[in-house]
This record gives sequence, structure tokens and C-alpha cells, in this order.
Amino acid sequence: MKDPFAAEEIVEECMLYLWERKNDLAEVMDLKSYLYTMVRNKAYAYLKKNSKVVSLDSGFGESVSQEDEYIIEEEVHATLIAALNTLPEKCRRVFELSCLEGLKYKDIAEDMGISVNTVKSQRSRAIELLKTQLKDNPLLLIYLSMMLKNQIF
Repeated sequence: MKDPFAAEEIVEECMLYLWERKNDLAEVMDLKSYLYTMVRNKAYAYLKKNSKVVSLDSGFGESVSQEDEYIIEEEVHATLIAALNTLPEKCRRVFELSCLEGLKYKDIAEDMGISVNTVKSQRSRAIELLKTQLKDNPLLLIYLSMMLKNQIF
């Protein structure tokens, strides 16, 4: 999208849609693909509505959308990794072990030589710092929240 205002509107619409149907999202198996597809489809609908889209044959259009999806995925991952790298070392390590690797608090505590309560507090601190870091990117905040809720990181 060349119009940043329109892109922002599309993301806001998607956020509102997700918020209104947050109870139904438990059924979504791959949230990342779901979000990308939703935003992409809303963007295409917007462009079509404003007569800025030229019809393409289905084979060509499909390859473009896959490339766009890959670019978006890479940008999202780069933003998340950059946010993770700003965390203090202990917070980041606890977050990675807990959320990315799915280890239990007890196992993390033993591995790092800290108490289970310290693991819990460091994980909470990491999440709060990430939310602050990503506050200007609402789509990533929703993605982060859904990943933490469903542990699909």
C-alpha cells in the first residue's frame, strides 16, 4: 500500500474484527497465517474498491501474494527479534525458554539456578517490556498476545 493512512485504517479494521471475535480465535490453528491473510485480503479489497488494482491472471496473482506474505512475515520477525534483543539478558533468556521453547517454570528455574518466582516475575517483566517496545505496532501486539495466550510462539 502506498497510502500509509489507508494501511493504518486496514490494520485498525483487522484489529477491531479480531477484538470483536476474540473468543472465536481459539479455533484458529495458525494465527500468523490467519492475520497475514486477513490484512492482505482487506488491502486487496480496499485497492479494488478504489479502482487501483489491475486484474491479473490467477497464476501470477498467486505468486505475488506469496511473495508479499513472505516479505510481511520477515518484517514481523525482524521487528519481534529487535524488540527481544532490547530486553535485559535474564528477562530475554526466561522469555525465550518459557515462550519460544515451551519449557516449564520449574525446568527454567533449575537450568538458570533461580527460583520459580523469579522465573515468573522475569517472564512478566519481559512481556511488559515487549508490549512497551511494540506499542506503536498494534498488529504485533495482538500477535504477541495471541501467541502468549495460546503458546504458539
